Amino acid sequence: MKKKIIFGMMLLSCIKIVNAASVSVSASSNYVTSGSSVTFYVNISGAAWQLSGYSAGATSGCSLGDEGVGDSGTGNNVNKTLSVSCRATSVGQISFTVTGNVTDASGNAVDVSGSKTVTVGAPRELDSNNNLSSLGVEGYKISPAFSADTLEYSVEVPSTVNDVNITGSPASGYASIAGTGKKEVNEGANLFIITVTSETGVPKEYKLTVNVKDENPIKVVLGDEEYTVMKNAKNIVKPELYEQTTIKINNIEIPAFYNETTNITLVGVKDSKGNVRLAIYDKDNESYLLYEENKSDQMILLIHPISEIKDGYIKSTIRIDDSEYDCLKVNEESEYAIIYATNLITGEDDYYLYDSKENSYIRYNEEQLEPLKEELTKYKDVVKYLVIGLGVLGLLLIISLITRPRKNKDVKEKTKKDELIIKDVTEVEKKESKKKLDVKEEEKVPEEKVVKKSKKQSQKDAIKSVEEATMIIENFEKKVKEKELEKQQEVEEETMYDIFEDDRKRKKKTK
Repeated sequence: MKKKIIFGMMLLSCIKIVNAASVSVSASSNYVTSGSSVTFYVNISGAAWQLSGYSAGATSGCSLGDEGVGDSGTGNNVNKTLSVSCRATSVGQISFTVTGNVTDASGNAVDVSGSKTVTVGAPRELDSNNNLSSLGVEGYKISPAFSADTLEYSVEVPSTVNDVNITGSPASGYASIAGTGKKEVNEGANLFIITVTSETGVPKEYKLTVNVKDENPIKVVLGDEEYTVMKNAKNIVKPELYEQTTIKINNIEIPAFYNETTNITLVGVKDSKGNVRLAIYDKDNESYLLYEENKSDQMILLIHPISEIKDGYIKSTIRIDDSEYDCLKVNEESEYAIIYATNLITGEDDYYLYDSKENSYIRYNEEQLEPLKEELTKYKDVVKYLVIGLGVLGLLLIISLITRPRKNKDVKEKTKKDELIIKDVTEVEKKESKKKLDVKEEEKVPEEKVVKKSKKQSQKDAIKSVEEATMIIENFEKKVKEKELEKQQEVEEETMYDIFEDDRKRKKKTK
């Protein structure tokens, strides 16, 4: 009987332990470094609980907050775990304490408490080691022998090899490695880069060139670089707008890419470092030229109505993909139009120049038109001055027509007077010449005192006298003409002055 009583008491005790409400606190780690975080776990056993939890020590602070109040929702006891993360801010300790009460399924409320302490140490210095501890190609021997300080290696494999397995491992357990594993290769040089990045984030590159034997290489020199024509297309990326085909070079079938529109054939070439390029192959001349493509970013535009008309353009419409939009044009016949649109890729609104012939867009830039605008401004200035000049010329023409009768009359009268003067002067000069001749006759000396002049000498003297008289007359006529021109200019200036003076007086009187 006594044994039964003892067994019953033990059973009740077990039942009480199972149903007892409780709380315990644990942590994700017993040790953390300053700057890192630790998570505290609050383990609850009961039907309902009202708890508060808070941290202390070397932390920026953390708490349970509203998470500390709750129930099982069924009235039965449950096991519930709450978690909260605390960040360590300095060397020392972080303690997390929980207090409150837990109610069991029978409605018994029990006051509970619990805590957990974590040690915070100084942070470990980050490892800066970014060396390799080993490097190789499975089944082959690299050259030179591996050394952590040697950065470039090579290995030769047979022409039948299509891929190799590159092996390697970092010297530090905190470093990461990239570039190892199974790699495809083709004839010629194949360059691979193995990168080791230290815990501090500093990368280090090791270069490995895998040379696949080519029994009959096709070598070409492009610029200052020697290339090998590739005989396998697996590592050549097919360019857009080209179709894959094959051609024969030196009786060897070579993979190629052909564009029917441009009649351009491309082949793959590889330099001594394993870099793959495309080259244009001219079959007729058996020549090569490195191929370069220029692409613009894709644009998806939402076209808007035009609200502003720019200088030098007219507002018009243009049809794009069977839809009509507002645009600006230089003239209605132009193949180019300016549209206003939103670039749906960038989300920016801007003006775009649309080429209706090519069905393409580029962003409109007014800076490109500044030189044209400057030339247009100069042209406008020239036109302005030309119009002013033509106006002045027209005014002078009118003045000339008004004053022409008066000037003609003055000129005629003056000319008549000058003719009379010239006639009188001529007569005077002739008389003077005659007097000189008469004087010479009278001054003849007796024959016996002088040697008689020959008849020929007398004729020369007469001709000379006539020439002197003629020169005097010509000089006089020249002076008369010069005075005539001066007088004519004075008359024109006086006439111009009179017309403008009359015009000013007339305007003044009108006012």
